[in-house]
Order: sequence, then C-alpha cells, then structure tokens
Amino acid sequence: MDIAQQNRKLVHYGKYVFALSTLLPFRRGKKKPTGRLSTAELLDCYPQRVKMLWREEAGSLPTKSPHDAVESDRTGDFDDGLVMEIEGGWCHGRQCDWIGIDNVVLSELHRCDGPLAPKAVPGGWLNPRRIRRAVTTPRRLPQPVHVAGDVVVLNTSGSHNYFHWLCEVLPRLELVREAGVLQADAYVVDNYKPFHRQTLELLGIPAAKVIEPHEGLLIQADRLIVPSLATAVSRRRLGARLQSRLGTTTGAPQPPSQRRLYVSRRLARNRSLGNDAEVAALLASHGFESHCLEQYTLAEQVRLFRDAAVVVGLHGAGLTNILLSPNPIDLIEIRPSNCDRDYFELLANEVGASYQQVSASRNRWRGPWHCPLEPLDNAVRDAIAASESELQAPHTARESCNT
Repeated sequence: MDIAQQNRKLVHYGKYVFALSTLLPFRRGKKKPTGRLSTAELLDCYPQRVKMLWREEAGSLPTKSPHDAVESDRTGDFDDGLVMEIEGGWCHGRQCDWIGIDNVVLSELHRCDGPLAPKAVPGGWLNPRRIRRAVTTPRRLPQPVHVAGDVVVLNTSGSHNYFHWLCEVLPRLELVREAGVLQADAYVVDNYKPFHRQTLELLGIPAAKVIEPHEGLLIQADRLIVPSLATAVSRRRLGARLQSRLGTTTGAPQPPSQRRLYVSRRLARNRSLGNDAEVAALLASHGFESHCLEQYTLAEQVRLFRDAAVVVGLHGAGLTNILLSPNPIDLIEIRPSNCDRDYFELLANEVGASYQQVSASRNRWRGPWHCPLEPLDNAVRDAIAASESELQAPHTARESCNT
C-alpha cells in the first residue's frame, strides 16, 4: 500500500474525512459481520493468530476532586490497559470501531452498527447530522487493502476534537509504547489538523507512516496491533511525556505559582458566552489573564498552563490542557445547563486537580450562554483561597523545621 498516495485522495471538510470515490454508502463487498467476540473469547477461539502482548491493572487515581468517584460514559469497556496482536486482522471505518479477524468483530471496540438511530440525534431525520451519516455510512465493507508489516490502530470517535485527541487517541500510543511495539510499519490515525501533526511529531510518529482512516477504507494487515481504549494511567503518562518533549519540566521541583487563567471562547463559532466581557472583567479584578487558545500553538499552550494555579473556562476543548500541567490546578468549569458530559470533572479527578462547576443558562435555543456572576465570583474566591493556602504550606513546614 502506498500510504502517501492513499492520503492524497482524501477530502477534508471540517471534521469529516472521505474519499470521493467511496463517498456513497453502496458497496459491492461482503456484508458487515454480525458475529462479535470479546477479547478473552477472541484469544480462546484464535490462539494461533491472536496474542496478548501486554496488560496492566488499572491504576489508582490521585483523587483531589470533591467527588471521590467520577464515572465516564465509557466505564466498563476495558477495566485494564492492554495491547494485543491479531495476525491477518482487519480494521474499517473512520473511528476504527470495526476491528476483527475473519468474520468476527471485537466487541469492546465496536461502537456503531450503521447509520445513527433517529433517537440518538435531536430532531431525528430533520437533523442534518443524521442525514449526512445515513448517506456516507456503508452497509457493506469495501474491498480490503493489504498493508504489510505491523499496523497500529489508534483512531477513535471524536479524533477531530482536541479533547478527544489528547484524552482518548494519543494515550493509546502510550499503551503501545509499554508493549514494546511502538516502532511499527504504519499507524491508523488522523493527521490533518495542526495539533494532530504537532503531537504525533513530538511523540516520534513520522507522517510518512500515518494512514488516515475513512468509511471507504478497509485495511487488512499482516499483524494488526490493537490497544485498548485509553486509561487514566496512560493519560497521565502522555501528559508527562509531552511536557518533557516540550521542555516544560526539569528534574528539580517547580516552585508554586499563582498565575490565573481565563480560557475564553469569544472567537469560537459555537458554545460561547453572551456576557464574556463581563466574566472577563470580573476575573480580571481577581488577577486573571484572558486567553483564546485558538491563537496559540501546542507548545505555547503547554507553557501557558505550566505556571497556572487557577483556571476558569466554559466547557470546551481548551480545558484539556490541565493534563499538560506539572502542577496541581484548581479548575472552575462553566458548564451549560443542558450538558451532561462530565469529561473535565473526570480528567481533573485523574490528574489530581481540584474541581468546581458553575452552571450557565440561555434564553433561546442555540443562543449564547449566560454565566451568573455571583456563583462564579464565589467559586473563584474559594479557589484562590485554596491555592494561596497551598502556597504558604511549604513555608510553614520549613519554619517549623527550623524551630
């Protein structure tokens, strides 16, 4: 397979990636398989072709959040991190959720049976997302493309998004690294956005070995390397590795900082605050700096969060950077009232950051959100008091030792 030629055929439109020759859902290939096996069942049924390369038990979390146990929407998929090798394995789809051997699909990674169900998207068939998915999702598998050597599968759903990229896609690379098979012949993962290219380059993945997946591509590899979904341990390893590669950490412990950041979404095309100027003014009175992270490179964002003590921001991908901070952070998330995604509460719990939430509301559908200033002010005062007490703690301990 000529990887460069394969990638040149692709069209990128926003978050969508497709090849014009395979856009429509009609295929001449075989029907998608209906048989599904778990990892354990796959190992039992194909002992000669499926190998467990590495496995680790789930690590304990450095809980600092007020919520001791925060569950994600993916709890129960894989309890532990693992990496397996499938001889003659195949992978299909943009999300790489059709992974299998012969006529069997790996059940833990299988996410989508076909077009989205109407109930899964607000508005049913009236929603353009539903129509786009129904038009572009194939009912049959395309003709397979053979790829020689070891092929590592990394992509998951939401890989176009900065949060999902750092928290769900790249940590799988850390699992592969632990298994000792990082030096592969090809990697199935997105590589068209600046943060895709910057992070893959930092982690030592050459662009010449990257195969961008799409719904019209079925890969059959000599040896398919399949890591489990990302784990809390792998996310922390990824954060530490990116900090090290960007030179934001040293061997000596870093002194505590009182830098305060407001991650603004005033330049975002969706999910913005109608009273952003008022929120920024309130936070400025408490010593906060206002930043739009869309204007910064990955290295600049990491250096910005390196010295942060308190971070405030509306629910959005920019808050993901708490993963890349070597110091504990007090995070205040302004979460829309209709948002039930606890991504950043879970992430804060994993990295040992304190977490508070302020609920935002809006007056009309798809209109800007409004953050109440009084609850935000109270949350900020609590976070500042907590960070200042932590700053004074080392001095108090040192004085007691001297006496």
